[in-house]
Amino acid sequence: MTNTQKMVRLNLDLSPELNQILDELANKIGTSKSDVLRQAITLMQIMIIAKEETKKLGVPEVNQLILNEIILSSEQQPKPHPLKAFLETFGTWEDTRTAEEIIDEIYSSRTVSDV
Repeated sequence: MTNTQKMVRLNLDLSPELNQILDELANKIGTSKSDVLRQAITLMQIMIIAKEETKKLGVPEVNQLILNEIILSSEQQPKPHPLKAFLETFGTWEDTRTAEEIIDEIYSSRTVSDV
């Protein structure tokens, strides 16, 4: 990130336990808490993109065996944009009948009742 990019300031409420973990991570990699959070957000973005592409994300051992797979719980799975979900309900259907045959069937199925 360059100095010319405008940064957005956020206030964040964390439990003491999460704050301690954040401190420990920042110390281990020699950076700030903000950098740890930025890297965590990037990792989450990679994980969500992989999930959308039906890929799996794991942590391999030295011999390339994946012992820990990172998965999203059902509550964390990305939800489709409401507009996209709505538009997916539209479309065409397939029918071997002509438009005239469909119209004739609609008219012939109508009934009149004397009440």
